[in-house]
Amino acid sequence: MKIFDHYLIRQVNNTFCRCLAVTGLAVFFLASCNPHQDEKTAYDPNQPIELTSFHPDSGRIREMILLDGKNFGSDPSIIKVFFNEREAKVIGSTGTRILVAVPRMPGDTCTVTVEIGEQRKNYFNRFRYQVAASVTTVAGNGTGSPKIFDQGLDKTQLIPVYIGADKEFNIFVTDNGDNLLRINEEENLIQLIANAAQGFNHRCQISVNPRTNVIQMGAENAGNRDRFAFFDPKKSWAMTYKYIKEWDLNGYQLPAGAAPITPVPANHFETHHHCLFCEADEMYYTRYQSGALVRIDPDTWNAKIIGMTPVGIAYGLAFHPFNKNELWIAYDGVAEANTGAYAHSICRVNVLDETKGDNGILASLERLSGPSTAPDHRDGPLELAQFNVPRAISFDADGNLFIGDCNNHCVRMINTMSNPMTVETTIGIPGIAGMVNGNKEEARFNGLHGIATDAEGSVFVSDYRNNRVRKVAIE
Repeated sequence: MKIFDHYLIRQVNNTFCRCLAVTGLAVFFLASCNPHQDEKTAYDPNQPIELTSFHPDSGRIREMILLDGKNFGSDPSIIKVFFNEREAKVIGSTGTRILVAVPRMPGDTCTVTVEIGEQRKNYFNRFRYQVAASVTTVAGNGTGSPKIFDQGLDKTQLIPVYIGADKEFNIFVTDNGDNLLRINEEENLIQLIANAAQGFNHRCQISVNPRTNVIQMGAENAGNRDRFAFFDPKKSWAMTYKYIKEWDLNGYQLPAGAAPITPVPANHFETHHHCLFCEADEMYYTRYQSGALVRIDPDTWNAKIIGMTPVGIAYGLAFHPFNKNELWIAYDGVAEANTGAYAHSICRVNVLDETKGDNGILASLERLSGPSTAPDHRDGPLELAQFNVPRAISFDADGNLFIGDCNNHCVRMINTMSNPMTVETTIGIPGIAGMVNGNKEEARFNGLHGIATDAEGSVFVSDYRNNRVRKVAIE
């Protein structure tokens, strides 16, 4: 109880201090206005805007920032301010000083830009965004066996592998006993939707169709290279299978009666964990362990291999929310004979560009993360960043990509809208496993696998070795 009291007092004191600071800035801003000024100061498009400094130089979401300079004008409706291209709310302007509120999660180091009319300029100094994150347990009591799914979330016993979230705030989890579960926090409910007797496999990734809210998945079991599973909320998530009817190999050779693309082992073409809906062309996409990237027509269920990606396991696939033709890929660290430079990496590919390079690899494929294939932890510019067995990935509505960095035991985030793109550790202590709820400085994970974001920006994690489903609140 004493620990809780001290924590509560600390939180209240921190909030009170921040409120005083915000109030002080607002008063300072208002004091800079001339109460005897009858006319507003007009922005002059024939004169340059000048940027001098801003204060404070770091803060969190909704922090009040004063931007100093000249020729802003006093009409806030014509002023736009961006933190790494994330637009901030402009509170007011005196002509030489703008008051703005920091937007949510623009990136850890921000370029501050002022845009008025045809003019757009950046401050020389950078703003340091301070992420506020905390984690709580949603379901699981730390025990994985025997399986218990019917006694409330706090008494649930499971080993969560992968996870997804729909528009109605349902959380879907694959349990390593080949079960698919639906979790509803508000109802304190966990429901068994599918199991091994129906052919379900827990290693398949959960994706949600953004148009229909239907749950879609690939297949893991050998011999099921044509099969995909669907769970429709209008039918109480009853599982149905769809099968590819015809193949367009597009020049790639498949031996008669077998699945592989030579010389890749047979099971590599059978294993496909995903069924993703692409809003750019309204087609389904999946990727086989062989590297084959396949487009499926949802009306005819005819499939075409559009090209190859490097061979290897990639549990993390997701389409970008704004650049809807971009498929992002997180390569696992599992050694593959010809994975080569793509182990522990983050890549992207344009699924609408079928131009092929060497060995049939799609020419648009880019390795975005650092050049090293060694598992490690490194934040900063994405081109230098390192991961240690990145598993599932999930975009939020703002274009931030969250990564379950399994063997680093932490949640990582890529700000894909900044230039350059940057990586930061959102929560968890890199390389240190544990089970601790709390804030960014305290929280611990142990081998997290799945990751998903909901419509409110919360991040859900399947904390595999802790036998828990956990929720990360981020600002």
